[in-house]
Amino acid sequence: MRVEIRTGGDGVTCWNQRAITAYAEEINEREAHLRQRNPDLVVLPGRINCYGCEAQEYDYGMKCTAQISKTMFAVPGEIQPRAADAVGWHREVPGLETIRPEDAGTTRPVAQPDPPPRSTPPEAPAPAGRSGRLRLFHRS
Repeated sequence: MRVEIRTGGDGVTCWNQRAITAYAEEINEREAHLRQRNPDLVVLPGRINCYGCEAQEYDYGMKCTAQISKTMFAVPGEIQPRAADAVGWHREVPGLETIRPEDAGTTRPVAQPDPPPRSTPPEAPAPAGRSGRLRLFHRS
């Protein structure tokens, strides 16, 4: 598994580096073991690319931008794996936090904007004794 981590995105160092490197080492050991036992196996290594952390809007904290692709295995002359099968998910990496731990649970509620000013004054209440029904014709 190839790992590329670019630190310093939005001024924050990667908080997942330890989890990512441990996961990559485990996958690399498995790949080496499979290569030894299966000489005809072609290993297409997976990747973890981290482009730096991203500050989210509305004070939701820092988000991990890591993109993960799984290792794919192929045998010459057999059905080849599809690119769609290589899509990986953050939850596959043990210990990977998608939101910076310091920011988890500390998000502030988004302030509600003030209501827009009314262009017309509010309607006056109906005089006593009159019904509030709409009248199409005026009766005297």
